This record gives sequence, C-alpha cells and structure tokens, in this order.
Amino acid sequence: MRPDEKHDLIRRAATGRFIVLSEVGSKSAQKVLPAYKWIESIQAELDAGAWKVICEGRESGTVGIFHTNGEVKSGVVDEIVTKIDPARLIFEAPQKAQQVWFIQKFGSDVNLGNIAAPEVISLETLRLGLRGDTMPDFHDVKTWNGRQGV
Repeated sequence: MRPDEKHDLIRRAATGRFIVLSEVGSKSAQKVLPAYKWIESIQAELDAGAWKVICEGRESGTVGIFHTNGEVKSGVVDEIVTKIDPARLIFEAPQKAQQVWFIQKFGSDVNLGNIAAPEVISLETLRLGLRGDTMPDFHDVKTWNGRQGV
C-alpha cells in the first residue's frame, strides 16, 4: 500500500469512532530504514490521526528496530525519540533482553508489544524491578530490606 493511501485510511478511521494504531518498519531483514525515514513515516502517521505507532520488530525480534542478532538498533531508536515522544510509540520487543533495554532506557511505563502471552507476567516483574535484570534500576540492592549485599 502506498503511504498516501495508508494515511488516508488512518485519517478516515481516526475521524470516525476508532482509535487507530498503525505500524512502521519492514518485516524483511533486507529492507533497512535509516532513522530519518522512521521519523518521517511515524510523524506522517501521527499527523494522519494515529493514536500510537508500532515500531516493527516482528515476533522474532530480528528485523525493524533490531539487528538480525536481536540487538536493539540503539542509534535508530535514539534518533527517533529526538523527534517523536516515546509515549506515542509501541516498541515490539519479544525478547527479554530487548524488554530490559527499553525499560532501562524509557522507564517501566514504556509501551511494549509483541509479547508472548506466557511472558506477560515475566515482563511485569521486569517493569516492577522484581527480577535481577532490572532490580538495580528500581531498588538500592545494597541496602534492600536493611540487609547488606542482597
């Protein structure tokens, strides 16, 4: 679908009675978008009326905002959020390391998507700092519960 057609559909749905979520990025590892293209596409969809825009990562977490090894394209994400409020974005992050990265970068309220149903409780414990990956970000683990070295 051409971008202008997509924006028209977003506009029509958003001016009706729908809350519109749109998605930017490619499901192909061979199609790599530079940061400025992410920003242009996201902003155009927000301007058309999207409530939030999903940043593609796929169920594998190896395309879009991720390298093929699953590592976050941190430079791309950093560029995007210089122009787009992260609260308007949903980052697909199916892998635990990706979830940790986004929570540490944007806080426990970051919008994450593409979370497998059996992983929802695990993600929530990360958000609350109840797992070793994020506990130091939320709690002073050296004096937690008044005990040294927890």
